[in-house]
Amino acid sequence: MYKLVALLVSLLTTNAVYAEMCNIEYLEEIEYTDIECQFYMGTQAYRNQVYSVAAAHWEYATKAEERFEGDNSLKAMALSTLTFLYYQGLGVKENKILAVNNWKEAVKKGDFEARRHLGFAYSDPAFKQKDAIKSLGWYESIFMVAEKFDELDESDKNVYSDALDAAEKLRTQLSVEERSQSLEFARSTL
Repeated sequence: MYKLVALLVSLLTTNAVYAEMCNIEYLEEIEYTDIECQFYMGTQAYRNQVYSVAAAHWEYATKAEERFEGDNSLKAMALSTLTFLYYQGLGVKENKILAVNNWKEAVKKGDFEARRHLGFAYSDPAFKQKDAIKSLGWYESIFMVAEKFDELDESDKNVYSDALDAAEKLRTQLSVEERSQSLEFARSTL
């Protein structure tokens, strides 16, 4: 449940400038194919629980040509949010393996939140490759990547806080050796 809340918080904090620029009345002035516009329209569809439409917009954003500064970051976020839909089976056929692989790709592209999604997935009893050591490792990697909490934006602070709570629960379930293995795994993801 926390992942859904965190995703919603992340989506609700999407830059309002993009929202204004992607309103229907402005679509003649900007290109409908802009990654930021597609990402925002996917966000709007998600908020309205039209998940298949959200998936279509985010899918388009992940494949669109990068033309502007920041497009790479938006593509990584689109991949991560699209992947959330695949993990949950919202508007697309559920595919947890594909989701985990996509989150790993999003991590490589710099998406911070994908690390939290991976932490959750590896602790999820519904994920066939459940692995508490990797789960804790993904959470620990968040703390390694974001050493200064105060410098994070609001969305990333929520990701960090969620990771703190989840990591604390996992640490109590693992031995000292397993926690050490988690830290080693976390370093390997950087």
